[in-house]
Amino acid sequence: MVEHADAVVIGAGFGGLAAAVTLAGTGVRTVVFEQHSAPGGYATSFESGPYRFETALHALNGGPTPGGGADEVFRALGIADRLTMRRIDPHFLFRSAGAEIMAYADPYRHEAHLIHAFPGQAIGIRSYLDEALAVYRDTRRFQTDMVAGLVPSPPEMAVRYPVMVRALAETWEQMMARHVADPAVREALSPLWNFIGLPPSQCSAVGAAAMCAAYQEYGMWFPEGGAKAIGDALVRELVKRGGEIRCGQLVTGLDLDDSRAIAATTADGGRVEADLFISNASAPALLELVGRDALPADYIARIERVEPSLSTFAVYLGLDRDVFAENGLPHDLFIDRMGDSDRSFQAVLEGDWANVPLTATDYARIDPGCAPAGHGVVVISVWAKWDAEDTWGTGGRVADYQDQPQYRRVKERVADMLVDRLANEVPGLRDAIRTREVSTPLTNFRYTRNPKGASVGPENTPANTGTGALTAATPVRNLFLAGAWTGAAGMNPALSSGMAAALQGLSAQSAASSRT
Repeated sequence: MVEHADAVVIGAGFGGLAAAVTLAGTGVRTVVFEQHSAPGGYATSFESGPYRFETALHALNGGPTPGGGADEVFRALGIADRLTMRRIDPHFLFRSAGAEIMAYADPYRHEAHLIHAFPGQAIGIRSYLDEALAVYRDTRRFQTDMVAGLVPSPPEMAVRYPVMVRALAETWEQMMARHVADPAVREALSPLWNFIGLPPSQCSAVGAAAMCAAYQEYGMWFPEGGAKAIGDALVRELVKRGGEIRCGQLVTGLDLDDSRAIAATTADGGRVEADLFISNASAPALLELVGRDALPADYIARIERVEPSLSTFAVYLGLDRDVFAENGLPHDLFIDRMGDSDRSFQAVLEGDWANVPLTATDYARIDPGCAPAGHGVVVISVWAKWDAEDTWGTGGRVADYQDQPQYRRVKERVADMLVDRLANEVPGLRDAIRTREVSTPLTNFRYTRNPKGASVGPENTPANTGTGALTAATPVRNLFLAGAWTGAAGMNPALSSGMAAALQGLSAQSAASSRT
């Protein structure tokens, strides 16, 4: 069966949904295809007994605060009034071998707390935090310009966003070291590398510094109903604007004619012809959708040189009481007892579960509907390799992994170790557990089809960010990319990337029409 639309969006992650809403808002008849049974990508939740578990979101920066990342994109997409945002304060507690740092919502209180812990480092701490905020401001200006269609040339970038451009060339460690010589202070400034998947010595300064500064300046916020509430709001807005979403339909290919996409084909034999295509799938998936013969060799090489990020292993705990509240713990607890992010990251690569940095997140206080009154929901998450534990007990035979006894034994053994570690930090946890679920990198791949279950797209290195990231435009003239694989890891950046991809696509269409 052949159908017709103005635009086809492949993938209903936040990048794809934002692109679709933006297109539909201009009167473009838009159809979204999603291979999973529900929209949102990683931004979703699931239920087990009376508990609802969040699969990815810790917090958004900005919430309803003007100037924060979430406020602008929510308003632009027409969903701000559909969401109830709750502010998180304190943000997190960081426990390491060298210090215990509580991060407060008030940026000056947070700064004072850091200086109290390291009184001889006040000047360096303040100068670093000031530069991080300047990086965030330049990054926001860049994102705003891109959404508005004001795409700068490389020379223009150095003039418009000088602090951001400097940070693009550095690792986070290099940026911090220009201000602070003491490694212990740098560790205390950077526990949020646990959101990025690479230690400060390897990850991009621009993304890390901007993320931390945004949280501190505009707050950490969480939507009631979790990330799924955002996805649901986007779907409702899409339908309101005349768009359509089809879940459970996998796009398997794009038909081309003269370097132009003309139709999307689906696994069930469907075919939808359109004038504009946006892909929210991974960049490596593009090679299969389009076919290598249709792409330049240097573009293929650029995609293939990028390593996917690490994946995650998570344990979801439904508790008969909120033990985090009982112990005076905040929303996020970061535990890194090695006191050295490089050694901790090496533990991740080696599958050393006794020493990997661990994040435990309490959702019951910020999203009361996730558990019965008085109960708790805690999610333990760690970074993990796709091939850890002999590919999680499967020996690489992943097609039927859920049915393999060794897979179940391995994931439960690792989960036991992580629960034991958290129980040593949080009195009363073990006795409160009523429900337990576990996910692995194989789970992540099953639901998102991201290579190796990658959690944040490509590795967040300096080489993969800024001018090193893939652009929305592709060698296929009317095909554009959105999402993490264009250097937009994180939920706010993914939304912005989808809006920008849609507007670039519309602009390209307009330019092509004017030439004919």
